[in-house]
Amino acid sequence: MQLQLRSSSSASALFSAVQVKPPSSPPVRVKALFTKNPGSGTLKNSNSNTNPNPNPMASNPRWAQKTVTLPPLRRGCHLITPKIVKEIAQDLSEFKCGLAHLFLLHTSASLTINENYDSDVRDDTETFLNKIVPEGRSASWKHTLEGPDDMPAHIKSSMFGCTLTIPITDGQLNMGTWQGIWLCEHRDAPTPRKVVITLNGI
Repeated sequence: MQLQLRSSSSASALFSAVQVKPPSSPPVRVKALFTKNPGSGTLKNSNSNTNPNPNPMASNPRWAQKTVTLPPLRRGCHLITPKIVKEIAQDLSEFKCGLAHLFLLHTSASLTINENYDSDVRDDTETFLNKIVPEGRSASWKHTLEGPDDMPAHIKSSMFGCTLTIPITDGQLNMGTWQGIWLCEHRDAPTPRKVVITLNGI
């Protein structure tokens, strides 16, 4: 029995004749709210054929910053969205598109975004934190000079963090329907808390 071998050139021709076409899918088109003007560094509204604002400075990036002092709150998770929005409402209204950055100036409290409707969610979150971070004389913490609740407060603060970034759209914080800003107070003694809020956008 004899085997007939094809030359390498014949094999190449055979394989090159077989063309595998990738599955076709419609292109995804994303419509931008703002596009860059050709030849300039400014942004224009994509929904308008002409520049709706003749003032070129209106499209330049702008900044605003304010330090908000929150009143002393008992230990637990607290919804502070209304307080934050009230404090920055005037500056916030001047932004069409941008970001709001919140920075908490403390190491024994935290910020997070979560349920804004049912207060049971805040209570359950506090219960969860107390279960996973031991407290009291039975806990083996070295840092106890400021009380038995201090070291657990530091750990909880790092778990949730001290910063938030929220999009700004048409002069409002663009959050989900059921989302709210929480201040989580991790110490037993109520203490005023300061939050630096920085707005950036156009």
